[in-house]
Amino acid sequence: MVLPRRLNAETGALYLMNPDGVSLVARQWLFLLPCAFGALGLFLARQAGDGTAGFYWATAFTAVVYLAAWWVWGDRGAFTGAEKLHDVARGIGLGTALGVVFFLGALIVTRIPALAGPVAEILDTPNKGGYALTLLVLVVNGVGEELIFRDVVPSQLRSMGQTVLQAGVWSTVAYGLVTVVMGVPLLVFAAVVLGALAYTEAVRTGRLYSPIALHLTWSIAMLLILPSPL
Repeated sequence: MVLPRRLNAETGALYLMNPDGVSLVARQWLFLLPCAFGALGLFLARQAGDGTAGFYWATAFTAVVYLAAWWVWGDRGAFTGAEKLHDVARGIGLGTALGVVFFLGALIVTRIPALAGPVAEILDTPNKGGYALTLLVLVVNGVGEELIFRDVVPSQLRSMGQTVLQAGVWSTVAYGLVTVVMGVPLLVFAAVVLGALAYTEAVRTGRLYSPIALHLTWSIAMLLILPSPL
């Protein structure tokens, strides 16, 4: 079947259309919509105020978006294969090492009020909304972020012709950009570092056990340890 083409009035270029009139190029990029909705959820959470009911509802919305997107575009093979415990153990080890690095970095950040202030506000969330609920949101959203930014986004980019490295760079950039809406500069830096390391693990193992374990170990360590120096 020959797909119809439509002329772009501004550029004069022809682009393919599906029979239902939806551009194939546009459809290729639909997987980025969850990133946009995820950013919206994080923005609304921050605007609602850390530890408020609105904060938790908005972060729950983000998690649902990520999980639904993975159900549509995700690779079920990301949770198959042998040596699962080995991957989890490796992820925990890397997450712990990264947590130590960030803890030491926090000792320096405390001397820079412009950086320490926003981080301290985020870390004060459990004191406002409770540790149990905050930990639950942290875990669910952490898993959701790995499903999207270490599986859905890079795999879709690779299906469009990107190399493993290119897909890793762009998916990590996307992860950092989504984190920007939280308004915490160091959180963006952390997202890029964490994202790059988690993607490396995803490529190395071909699965998500290690990246998820890495992400959750680091996040929980930050929640429980960082408040002391900050």
